[in-house]
Amino acid sequence: MEKWIFFKGFKMKCPRTNTDLTSVKVGGITVDISEACGGVFFDNHELEHFDEKHERRGQVLVEHLSQFVPPQLNLSERISCPKCTDVVMARHFYSPEHLVEIDECPGCGGIWFDYAELEKLREQFPNQRDRQRVGERFVSQMETSSRYITHQRELESKEELASRLRRRGLYFIDFFLE
Repeated sequence: MEKWIFFKGFKMKCPRTNTDLTSVKVGGITVDISEACGGVFFDNHELEHFDEKHERRGQVLVEHLSQFVPPQLNLSERISCPKCTDVVMARHFYSPEHLVEIDECPGCGGIWFDYAELEKLREQFPNQRDRQRVGERFVSQMETSSRYITHQRELESKEELASRLRRRGLYFIDFFLE
């Protein structure tokens, strides 16, 4: 009960402009947007209702966000989560294609999209099958890369050495090989 009272008047702030975020309901789902920069914050698992091209609510949100002109922003600057204000969000690429960078909160799992990033994501992955294909292609490329093959050989060599030493009763060596 005390937690509810604490958060009752809590207004989330845009991590880029420090202005109040506006809660909007799109297709029955409430998201928080920044009218100052056109960014949007998705709580954990909300993005899956907006990320594919065929999802109407995603298109409505993209169109709504496009009316806000972002100021000049330093997108490489680390930002704090609008929800977990003491947690710095991790900036990373959404996929192996390296086309869309997002900010993700390691605390609550929320995701911040800067201006037009949601639109780019929807273009990159029109549906779940496209996303799976990219993942499969990435794994295939990784498994055939020289770095991966070298790493696998090193692991196999260490395991072979550990196996020989274990046969001689030297089990303590596992600790040193990790």
